[in-house]
Amino acid sequence: MPSWTDIKRLVRAVGPMALRAVRTRQLFNPQCRLTAPLEDILCEYDVRVPMSDGTFVTVNIFRSRTAAADGERMPAVMCAHPYDNSLIPELGNTPFNGPPQQYRMIPQEGDGPTFSTLTSWESPDPNFWVDAGYAVVNMNMPGYASSGGKPTLFGEDQNRAFAEAIEWVGQQDWCTGGVGLSGVSYLAISQYGVAAKQSPHGVPSALKAICPWEGISDLYQDMFFEGGVEERGFPTFWWYTEVKPTINCSEAEFVASEGQRPHELAQTHPFYDEYWRAKNPDLESIELPMLICASFCDQGLHTRGSARAFRQARSPNKWLYTHRRLKWDAYYSAEVLQLTRQFFDRFVKGENNGFEQKARVRLEVRSARDTIHEVREESDWPLPQTRYERLYLSASSTLSPTSSANAAQRSYDAKSGSLRFSFRFEQDTELSGYMKLRLWVQARGTRPPRDMAIFVAVDKLDAIGEPVRFYGAVGSHNDTVARGLIQVSRRELDEPRSTEFEPVLRNQRELPLQAGEIVPLEIAIQPSSTFFCAGEHLQLIIAANVVVASHPFVKSTDCNHGVHVVHFGGEYDSHLLIPRIPAAETPTPAG
Repeated sequence: MPSWTDIKRLVRAVGPMALRAVRTRQLFNPQCRLTAPLEDILCEYDVRVPMSDGTFVTVNIFRSRTAAADGERMPAVMCAHPYDNSLIPELGNTPFNGPPQQYRMIPQEGDGPTFSTLTSWESPDPNFWVDAGYAVVNMNMPGYASSGGKPTLFGEDQNRAFAEAIEWVGQQDWCTGGVGLSGVSYLAISQYGVAAKQSPHGVPSALKAICPWEGISDLYQDMFFEGGVEERGFPTFWWYTEVKPTINCSEAEFVASEGQRPHELAQTHPFYDEYWRAKNPDLESIELPMLICASFCDQGLHTRGSARAFRQARSPNKWLYTHRRLKWDAYYSAEVLQLTRQFFDRFVKGENNGFEQKARVRLEVRSARDTIHEVREESDWPLPQTRYERLYLSASSTLSPTSSANAAQRSYDAKSGSLRFSFRFEQDTELSGYMKLRLWVQARGTRPPRDMAIFVAVDKLDAIGEPVRFYGAVGSHNDTVARGLIQVSRRELDEPRSTEFEPVLRNQRELPLQAGEIVPLEIAIQPSSTFFCAGEHLQLIIAANVVVASHPFVKSTDCNHGVHVVHFGGEYDSHLLIPRIPAAETPTPAG
């Protein structure tokens, strides 16, 4: 039975989502569209793949009946996860034989994505890929659903099993020997570990390319302790709704195998230690062709990790696809399916289709939630032409390109208060890339606080001062431009890993505040791409809590009490660093 603490956290994380799903009737009318399987698809369920440790994992294989009858070989598109590959409508294992349960809870765009009844949560759709000349292989990680072995989360045990299964697929008499990986979230994260060249298992010879669609690449920084602040909602939600139901053992046996449940990691491993290092992939050793997706709306979960993977991987053939949409709608869209097919046709099938000539970055610049200002090709990320500019906090609640000579301060209640500073654009402006907030802060109170949790958001206001909203993580339709946060006691920087535009925290120890102490912070803000028309405003919000709620995420603010004081001007260089993109120059007509 869940503990009382778990129950409270689960209700706080999931309650608002469940109430919304009931109120909007999404719980009874899931937001997606299902299609029937193609008649040509041969379905092989619960196929056992032997592991070197004497256990096995199970896979579902979907391939062409016609090709199988003719003895034709085909490459494979593969995924691996802990979510039970049998939870598909076609087998009657989903609620009311409808789509996976998540589509009844998580808001989508419009009517939601379209996929076949053979498709499990966040996995490749057999209808599309079999028709494109591929087999689809959907794998249960060890210890989950019908797979044998012990369940773990991320890390080398899963990487090894995935690698062995990939090699097994490549050796089947129906396979050409080529495998590409595809999938969303966990199904993206699992790709990084198996593709890392420095892992003990080695890169499977059958693995030719990967397509991670929005996945974290640092478990500690991206999910559990972003900015050093403990995340309490998502791990609890994830454990009770998606992980625990699929383990093939008792909860006690899971704990014996993995060490703890996901939502207990903050207590057992509060700092960035060897446990976390062992869970994270060696991104710099990835040399396989990569097509990575980083959406600007999945902040607080996958946005930073996806961009990090693109930047750090050493692959000479890597591409980044950015967008402003919700991840599932984009992943199953016709545009993305065709792009991914072209990528796999080149690097898995070996077709000479010229994919290498594509620009490295597909940039989608947002104006609003459902308004795209521009889609264009770029050569790298961050954009090489970026001009970083400073906007200084001022006593008039504005942001200014110049800092005041006079020191000033403003404060807010540490339980529920906030501050706002705005900047009006005098000309059309694109901000694409990373922002950073440099902030001098102090905590005051009758009991001088030893710590502070600070939340920041960059908002867009239209010409009359009304907020402009964007898509956000886990189905949010009401997010800001970008967000960041920090636990002040964790402010110590990892200097070798930090850059001018992206500070990285060490998270090796706590530095409690002393009474009256004023300290500088470097707060990382999630990458984004947004267009502001002349007359529109950028608004910086500094707050004691998350500025826009995004359930099931719930951050710890236990340390907040008293008053938070922000210092600026004079010796306190508090400022927002913004990535301004120069307007493209119009070519001068010849003659």
